[in-house]
Amino acid sequence: MTRTLCTIFIGLMAQGALAQDSPIGSDTAAARQAPDKAAMESTASAVAKEEQEFTPPPGFQTKKRGQLVLYCKRDRETGTRFTTEKCYDEDQVREYLLALEVQKRDLDRIRSTCATGSTCASQ
Repeated sequence: MTRTLCTIFIGLMAQGALAQDSPIGSDTAAARQAPDKAAMESTASAVAKEEQEFTPPPGFQTKKRGQLVLYCKRDRETGTRFTTEKCYDEDQVREYLLALEVQKRDLDRIRSTCATGSTCASQ
């Protein structure tokens, strides 16, 4: 699970980095001002994130172990009746939620595609 999350995260970061290196229209005055605005917006968003306290999503309980704050979720593994408790720190919870969003998006994409020509044909 962790390997999959890391792979997805690295892929998204690489895609974002490639999208930012566009040479088209970089010589205009607006393009020269855009990095300054982007830097100011990113700084403002970073300050806002620091001020805003992280609230775990539903299903997660907050547990404190010394100085470390963990967010734990009880879940059952497939094929067993026993519940297990998995604990994550804030960054790992954010990655977990990102992976869930990616899975939802992929599932919706798969559902929206046509499996056969007879199901998609407008007859």
